[in-house]
Amino acid sequence: MNGEFDLIDLIVTTLGTTATRDGVVVGPGDDAAVLALPPDHELVVSTDSLVADRHYPAGACADAIGYRSLAVATSDLAAMGAQPAYATVALTSPELAADWAKRYAKGLAQAAQAFGMAIVGGNLARGPETVTVTVFGHVPRSTAIIRSGARPGHTLYVTGALGGAGLALGDETLSECSLAALEPSSTDPASPLARYWKPQPRIAVGVDLRGVASAAIDISDGLSADLGHLCRASALDCDVDLARLPLCPGAEPAVAASAGDDYELAFTAPPELRDAVRDIAGRTGVAITPICTVRESTGAGVRWFRDGTAVNVAAGFHHF
Repeated sequence: MNGEFDLIDLIVTTLGTTATRDGVVVGPGDDAAVLALPPDHELVVSTDSLVADRHYPAGACADAIGYRSLAVATSDLAAMGAQPAYATVALTSPELAADWAKRYAKGLAQAAQAFGMAIVGGNLARGPETVTVTVFGHVPRSTAIIRSGARPGHTLYVTGALGGAGLALGDETLSECSLAALEPSSTDPASPLARYWKPQPRIAVGVDLRGVASAAIDISDGLSADLGHLCRASALDCDVDLARLPLCPGAEPAVAASAGDDYELAFTAPPELRDAVRDIAGRTGVAITPICTVRESTGAGVRWFRDGTAVNVAAGFHHF
């Protein structure tokens, strides 16, 4: 490799067709990408930075980092009800080796294929190891689901199960885990390691929730943190019984409530739409569990209970 542009060519070649999907008018290799959107749609954009030894173990397998980096960013689009379409990726590293870049691009391409996205550009720079992914999706005009739309009396739901990725943090093989080790033939796709390295953004659920959910947020920093964000945005309070939380096998309720990296959705919907929510669960094959009813705020915020007794739950992941 002779330098930055050779690495870029290697990455683009490794990405293959995920750099040239429908809608990519101008893809990688120019000053900027030119992208098409469906008529009467609005653009939804989100950016996530993952820092080595802060958001994933330093020295982890590059392909697993590639998959995870796109998945966690795409989860934000799912929470907004957006259809994922495009992404750009910026890699910063003290010494970006060609083999590492190729393996990263393979994991990234696998995620892009799974989520129906095109990787349309990015950047390389020398510095502390950091992966920054910007994702672009779209929604029909005025249908994006935001955090501030919940109303008193609405039901709060959680998709999937909580606490699985948190269990992976205690696994001494976490940093050694490649995507090949996470194939369904060799391990349970719902295992803690798979939940951590290959989170599945709830894209289909998010799209189906347009016009049903009144507010939504993805659970990235832990339910305790993210539910607090939703309640503050909607000026609501709620009481959550830990016994009602859907849990991954082996997860302890209070720990699962604060564990990050689940990338499930928490959302509210009017009680009269409970059948519509049930139908979405049936169509998508994703469990959706009602955990409480939200109420007008008196300043109490989110309170946690176990068997009727108030309990303290940790505040979730802090980025600073």
